[in-house]
Amino acid sequence: MLFTEITLRPVYKTNLPVARRFQSILLALLILLSFRSVQGKEGSFRLVRTVTPIEQQIELKLDPSADQFSGRTMIKLTIDGDLSEFTLSGRDYVIKTAQLKGKSSCRLSHKAVPEAKVKLMCDQLLLAGEYELSVTFTAPYNQQSVGLYKTTHEEIPYLFTQFEMADARRVFPVFDEPEYKIPFQLTVIAPSSQKVYANTPLISQTTDEDMTTHVFAKTPPIPSYLIAMAVGPFEEYPIVGLKVPGRVITVKGRGSLVDYATKNIPLILNALEDYFGSPYVYQKLDSVAVPEFPFGAMENVGLVTYREDLLLVDEKNAARRQKMYHFNVVAHELAHQWYGNLVTMKWWDDLWLNEAFASWMANKITIQLMPEFNLHMMLPQNYVMKMDARSTTKPIRKAIRTESDVMDGLGLAYSKGSAILSMIENWIGEEAFQKGIRAYMKRFAYQNAVASDLWDALSKASGQDVAAVLRSFVTQASFPLIQVSLEGKTLRLSQSRFVVKGQDAPAQMWSLPIVIKYGRADQVKTAKILMNQASQELTLEFTPEWIYPDQNAFGYYRWVLSDTYLKNLLKVVSQVLSDRERSALLSSVEALVDAGLVEVGQFLSTSSRFVSDPHPQVARTALNKLKTMKETFSTPDQHHLWVRLFSLSAEPAMKRYGVAEREGEDPLISELRSDILFTLGFEGGDKKVMERAQKAVSLFLKKPEQVSPYLAQTFLNLAALQGDLSLFQAYRTAFENPHTPEVRSKLLSSMGFFQNPDVQAQVLEYALKDKITPPDLLYLLRGMTSRVSTRKRMSNWVKMNLDRVLAKLPPHLIPYLPSVLSGGCDEAELDEIKSLFSSELTRRPELKRTMEKLTEVVSTCVAKQTREGKAVMSYLMSL
Repeated sequence: MLFTEITLRPVYKTNLPVARRFQSILLALLILLSFRSVQGKEGSFRLVRTVTPIEQQIELKLDPSADQFSGRTMIKLTIDGDLSEFTLSGRDYVIKTAQLKGKSSCRLSHKAVPEAKVKLMCDQLLLAGEYELSVTFTAPYNQQSVGLYKTTHEEIPYLFTQFEMADARRVFPVFDEPEYKIPFQLTVIAPSSQKVYANTPLISQTTDEDMTTHVFAKTPPIPSYLIAMAVGPFEEYPIVGLKVPGRVITVKGRGSLVDYATKNIPLILNALEDYFGSPYVYQKLDSVAVPEFPFGAMENVGLVTYREDLLLVDEKNAARRQKMYHFNVVAHELAHQWYGNLVTMKWWDDLWLNEAFASWMANKITIQLMPEFNLHMMLPQNYVMKMDARSTTKPIRKAIRTESDVMDGLGLAYSKGSAILSMIENWIGEEAFQKGIRAYMKRFAYQNAVASDLWDALSKASGQDVAAVLRSFVTQASFPLIQVSLEGKTLRLSQSRFVVKGQDAPAQMWSLPIVIKYGRADQVKTAKILMNQASQELTLEFTPEWIYPDQNAFGYYRWVLSDTYLKNLLKVVSQVLSDRERSALLSSVEALVDAGLVEVGQFLSTSSRFVSDPHPQVARTALNKLKTMKETFSTPDQHHLWVRLFSLSAEPAMKRYGVAEREGEDPLISELRSDILFTLGFEGGDKKVMERAQKAVSLFLKKPEQVSPYLAQTFLNLAALQGDLSLFQAYRTAFENPHTPEVRSKLLSSMGFFQNPDVQAQVLEYALKDKITPPDLLYLLRGMTSRVSTRKRMSNWVKMNLDRVLAKLPPHLIPYLPSVLSGGCDEAELDEIKSLFSSELTRRPELKRTMEKLTEVVSTCVAKQTREGKAVMSYLMSL
């Protein structure tokens, strides 16, 4: 699954990407013991282990024009010991009949029990042995984009499924846990006008009047969260170059956008088969473009689902970023066909690794096949280490006791997990890493495994203690801060837990591989060490003039040099560091400001200098760092000073690259120009930029393909800032009749940027209309956080419409709502948010974690403002 976590700060431009979320060994063992203690208890999220399913048949009668459906299922199972009752997973469906046949027969009674389960009861003792459980049931189509849900596209209803994490149980009785990995056979009865797709090929089809029965082949053993269906008047397009049948499946009218996917899917699948050393094992590979989808994509066996704007790409008119996200997301989902589908986690505590591996693998394949995308410049660790440093953050491998536990911190697990895997591969080498992965796949094919099984395989393949490194990073939150000092040729490294200044956190230790890059004159060398003590030394070949403590920027740690060596490094940074290393350097120095180890003025000076870096991606990183600082420190009386800083910083880049696109220029330059223009318009209200935006938007609304894909979102957002009601109505019309899914996504994001109070009120009223789907809602609201005034009005609206907002949002997005309402640095505002959601905490315990995190974010921000505010003002005044 690709989880598109809602990024809340800072808000400047909205892309809809990919869309990836440690303690000591003793603490890990305690967690494991406490986790085991809740297994088997009625009322816990996990099922009691008294019955084992063997295989399951499911028959559903589905009509997209209706509001509910009916079905029946037969589950072959084993009762493991004499009993008179057992539980399975259940939510939303209503059981009509339940019958058990085997050594004895019993008509079962039933009742709902906590944690989305159903208890089935017999009035006599059921002896251990094999049985067949038959259940008939009815259920409503879901309205929040989970389970089996209905969506309407251009007035035509369609049905789709999304079962991960635990939503198959909304549709039919099932043992809805990953360890219950069994064959499933699906039969769907639907109106003959509808096409029906499932995980496996269709093996028979019979029509009776206006209804057609579609019988699909039995799946190999899979967990229930990978079952998928789609029903509607679809269009389908064959994929040439696969070793199994495959199609791209779309709603009506999307056929012109499938070519990029049909071209890339075979390339990606072949590369994955080469890496794993084993073929794709399933009978077909269909890819479905879904107009309403709560995540980015989902790796269902044989029927992978994607949000439309990620799968369907207008290649001729698409920007680099859209193509890159498409390629990377497809690679992510297809990597899951091995890691996750063929070999499946035993329980959700290892979901972090399932997603981390797919993210790591997707990046590797994308860099290999499409180096022009420059994906190597996207360092996942730099997106999440700020979050990981918080005291409220949990380890990415943790006990899962409730459904909300599964989603808590999942966004961190994607990026942190994939970054750690990259660090391990960089340490042990690509060949040993691949050898370990292949051995793991071969050993556990069609089975379930735990994280330590992979660690052991990598350790055996490399001869290194990989398990110790991985344990220290996944069973503890946070990461190490490495202090580097030098005496002659002796380099001394000390590790401690990275802590934000002013916060207390328990001391921790890690086992981590470190690669040091150092040099003098024209000599550049590297030195490696596996650090597993508080302090260690190594001898260099010579006394260096400069040191960079993270060669290739693969380390999941921060580092601090003495002032002298940091200054020495900055003097030669463009000559001795790679583009990737320079980008990572900025993030490292920013983190040191949070830790109170670098003055904020020094960071602002460094970042403003890097905005003119020769690599446009490094320059974009630097510009975004300045924006982040402005979000934290800016006050109304400072606004003109920040505008001056942005103008001075951007001027060299604009002189180098120009204000207009040049034919054949590097797409990264186009992206940097877009960021600079947005900053000049958004922060400074630059008249020329705003006039250019208005002209471009007038053209975009008629002929979007004639506006640069790199500038379209920027101009849509800027035009909305000063837009009136007629412009919003034009956005709305174009949004409801988009040329492509990508155009729809751009308009969705930009509608949140209207500042006029009357227009914003119209946008908010529109937010609860049917044209805004449940997954759309937070993306629309997110744009309103770009200004204090629009955020306040949006917050008041949410307060007045809270029940309607909560009823519309997909369940996994509800915990993000309080953070959307927060400015991140306002304690009075935080108190209002806590009051607003206080009555929801009992019904929605996941909101408790949200409040804990939000409280820490606000208190940290306020402390940083207090600590560094004068230094920021001093720097700005010196410009």
